[in-house]
Amino acid sequence: MAKRPGSVNLKKRIPQLCHTTTRGLGWHVNYRDPDTGVAKKHRFAVKTEADAKVAYTKWLARHLAGGVGDGAEAKPRVARAPAGGSAVAPGSLVEVASGLIRLMEASVREEGSPRTRGTVARPVFVDRQKHVKDFLTFINKRHGKGTAARMRVEDLPMTDVEMFNRQLVDRGYSASQVGKRMQMVKRIIDRAGRPEHGQQRLAWNWDSRDIAHGKPSKQRTLPSVKQLEKLLAATDDRGRAMIWLGIGLGFGAADLSVLRVGQIDADAYDLRRGKTGIERFGTTPPLVWRIASAYIKQQGRKEGELVFVTRDGLPLVHARSNAVTQWWAKLRTKTGEKPKTLSGFYVLRHLGASEFGSRPGTSIAEMKRWLGHSAASEMADVYMRPLPPEYKAVIGWVRSQLLDAE
Repeated sequence: MAKRPGSVNLKKRIPQLCHTTTRGLGWHVNYRDPDTGVAKKHRFAVKTEADAKVAYTKWLARHLAGGVGDGAEAKPRVARAPAGGSAVAPGSLVEVASGLIRLMEASVREEGSPRTRGTVARPVFVDRQKHVKDFLTFINKRHGKGTAARMRVEDLPMTDVEMFNRQLVDRGYSASQVGKRMQMVKRIIDRAGRPEHGQQRLAWNWDSRDIAHGKPSKQRTLPSVKQLEKLLAATDDRGRAMIWLGIGLGFGAADLSVLRVGQIDADAYDLRRGKTGIERFGTTPPLVWRIASAYIKQQGRKEGELVFVTRDGLPLVHARSNAVTQWWAKLRTKTGEKPKTLSGFYVLRHLGASEFGSRPGTSIAEMKRWLGHSAASEMADVYMRPLPPEYKAVIGWVRSQLLDAE
């Protein structure tokens, strides 16, 4: 029979009962969330077809009546959130992610304490928390405001994960940074398998997704002799001390922040790295001790006191403030350099490691100790390779300067 002009087809699609052995799904139905339009899957915890049909009939009645139940009993469908807030559904991305963030925050170690298994530094936690929130924001932008608070993790489509991955690559992140963000997505999915979240599992294989990698890491560019001379001439005694400690002992901002009077003398230095908690010691180059001791004497630092502090008397690195990074950025601008021509303060550690690793007779064990890395470190191997021709001049200059005691 022909439709009357202007008539509307009000027929509602009815999800059909299905069965598959893939990933242990068993009896289930595929349907689309009426609020978000996201494809979902509901599993029936039964084994026989007869029981599945009974459970399916009850589920279908609730579904057609406007409610979607994920268990044996009917559960009200989470309605669209009113302005000013959103209801968080049990087992949703937001609920699971919130639990993950609380877990990560509980593992943050105190500032300055040694690194122990299962703990992270606060800056690392802050970064990971942001990665989690960025993924939730992506889901909400893709499917509508509040979706992350309603979508269960088991209903997360593979295409959403792939598109988030692709977005990270398109933004120009390195392969390492893309990997770190995708790792947080995987941790949300894995945590959803806990009992309090309904032991959720994806309906698809995580390893089967299309993976997009970020940009390859750029080769480190060491500063030239001319750049180093400009930096040393443009800074003060404090700055010169930090520069040579960075080159001569491989100290980064965190190391400078915890360095105390007494941990370094004319013969040797002994410092436990705050980042790794691994003992680091060695011989102090003559130039490093001459400049560092002069600065300590000038400032009147006493035994056990911090060598470097801010104008307010605080450690150089505290909370989310990094005085070394701020000072370096100003010094770089002052000398006419840019991030593209001279990278961050950490480049001095790379320069020093290249010089130390190229010394005749340097062993891999000595290189690891100089870096403050564990015995399993692979990074030490990077600095034990022959020097590129373009860096021989600056390495030779650095070596001659470090041995100058006058």
